[in-house]
Amino acid sequence: MKMNFTIKSLFVLLMFLGITNSYSQQRTCGVDEYMEEMLKNPELARKYEENQRKFQAELERRANGDYSARGASIVIPVAVHFPTGNEADRDCLVALAQSQVDVLNADYSATNADISNWGLASIFYPGLQPGVSNISFCLATYNHPVGVDPQLLEGEPAVTIGYNFANGSDYPEFDSNWAGYMNFLIKPIDGDTLGYSPLGGSIENGGAVVMNLSTFGTGSGCPGSGIVPGAPFNLGRTVTHELGHFYNLNHTFTGNCASDDGLADTPNVALPTYNCPSAGSVDGCVTGENSLTMNYMDYVNDACMYMFTPDQMNVVDAYVSSVLASQIKPGVCGPGFDLTTTDNEIFSCPNTDTEVVFTFNYSTTLDFNETTTFSASGVPAGASVSFSPTSLNSDGSFTMTIGDLEMTAQGDYTITVTGTSSSVTKNFDVVLNNNCTEIQCNPYMSPENLNLAIADGAGGNPGPVTQHIINIADLGVIESMTINVDISHTWVSDLLVGVIPPGGEFPADILSLWSGNCGVSGPPGVQNFNITFDDQGATIPGTDECSNNLTGAYAPVDPLSTFNGMEAQGDWTIIIADFFSGDTGVLNDWSIEICTEQQLSVDEFSVNEFSIFPNPNNGEFTIKLNSNSGNDIAVDVFDIRGRKIFNNSYSRNNSDFSQTIKLNSVEAGMYLVTVSDGAKKITKKIIVE
Repeated sequence: MKMNFTIKSLFVLLMFLGITNSYSQQRTCGVDEYMEEMLKNPELARKYEENQRKFQAELERRANGDYSARGASIVIPVAVHFPTGNEADRDCLVALAQSQVDVLNADYSATNADISNWGLASIFYPGLQPGVSNISFCLATYNHPVGVDPQLLEGEPAVTIGYNFANGSDYPEFDSNWAGYMNFLIKPIDGDTLGYSPLGGSIENGGAVVMNLSTFGTGSGCPGSGIVPGAPFNLGRTVTHELGHFYNLNHTFTGNCASDDGLADTPNVALPTYNCPSAGSVDGCVTGENSLTMNYMDYVNDACMYMFTPDQMNVVDAYVSSVLASQIKPGVCGPGFDLTTTDNEIFSCPNTDTEVVFTFNYSTTLDFNETTTFSASGVPAGASVSFSPTSLNSDGSFTMTIGDLEMTAQGDYTITVTGTSSSVTKNFDVVLNNNCTEIQCNPYMSPENLNLAIADGAGGNPGPVTQHIINIADLGVIESMTINVDISHTWVSDLLVGVIPPGGEFPADILSLWSGNCGVSGPPGVQNFNITFDDQGATIPGTDECSNNLTGAYAPVDPLSTFNGMEAQGDWTIIIADFFSGDTGVLNDWSIEICTEQQLSVDEFSVNEFSIFPNPNNGEFTIKLNSNSGNDIAVDVFDIRGRKIFNNSYSRNNSDFSQTIKLNSVEAGMYLVTVSDGAKKITKKIIVE
């Protein structure tokens, strides 16, 4: 039951969703029908695969203990759409929308009143506790899209009435006016389906979870609009269930015992459970296991579902943080503040380091001006923590210094930074990797002058695909990577260029680097490029904006961070296809640079009287050693992210070596100094103040 499925197996799992055909007064959802229809659209299918790769990469990082991308609790703005509602019912419909948001906040934080039922039920599920997510929901109130609903006023909740969401289309419903919101669309649905959602959704283009008129919100509803929660699905749990699908959760009964939902803490079950069975009364697929009937991803009545598991909430958190967080429209949920940092993880070594410094940005929304005070928890025992400044009441930055590290034990420490004002409290998690490790970046290159022909295509159909493999023999978990591709071709917008990681399959696992970029309105086409694809690079120029012989660092079509957390070792395959006739070219060469975390090299060769001083320093320090090898001494300096900022080689006339190194205009922080004597080397950390 381990979460270890590939994108390909996700499609297989879809075939097993919604197994039974019993509908009368029983829960049904339309996730399988929705996915079947959505995946017929090539662009939606491509985007779905891209999102799944991001999600899988985040899961793998977490499986390796890296929660650095988790960040602060993510607030998801909600917009609710009632296309058949009456404007006279606006106050009622707003209240109904808020009741549903309240249910979601309770259910996804395990603060729902009926979670108390778990006390008695837990005896049937030894060791299991309800899961808690890292998300919350708000009914958006500011910066509404202009012109979509003339009655929707700024400062009022994002509830549209009579608005023809997605132009009244059937699934999959997307409305670009509402991009960046978690959209709930309440409309009549044919048949007995209570609602539907994609299995792994997107809000980038205004995706929606769709609910029937009788399954949204709580209470007496709004009879004047014909929108009334109906028993036994009148407690808002259908939205909790469908939203679970949107955040990539399968049904607990997926697979009829032949497979499962991919999670270790949800027992395999053969069929959905209906109505309201008592805890422990339904057998699982494995002898001695009981179906988790009260789980939100089963089919019981609203009153009898009341919990997620920790593994389910890990999936939700991973999907939201890796896919949806970047899609959220900012500044729509009312006055407040946000905490951000690029220092999600910092490496340290208690053998050599005394302190590390995290830098944060503090930004306010909608004229928020309360004083926010900063604190931290989770620091290593023996360490100290201080903030500068200790509080802010306007946009700015602050630092958190973790000191006295020489007194701490090695380990990974998740440090929770808390910003507290009179009305808002937010948490942000960072990781202190206190393990005497370093980031090493190594290049892996194809032979020069490969001169591999790229076969011509025709009429939008690819010619024979050009492939080449770079084998990486080194072990290491990917922290970051770049790929350089040098192609000579007379019309580069004809090309698709991608890469397949070790163990991947063609074409399902291609990550796209270049996809018909640098188009032109007419001949001649743009010729040749020698590009380093880097997630931090510039955006590839648009149509009619490229020049011949394009060089530099550009962001790929799909982010290379998809591979973060994967093992680097194995065959990496570049894929090149030409889709139109009349222009050909060659792959000159290509290379991959992979940065991995490695144990800090200490005294890998024997030297006498080795020292680096002063340490800490101002960017100027002296290296002294004694060695009889006769080799030149090479000195490389890397920042903590593995980027080389200095390298030089020095000859010597005797066994004593002394050299002063000057790092020009470097920022304060920790750096790695590698001293090489032939094939032998030693690495030490220094602090620049």
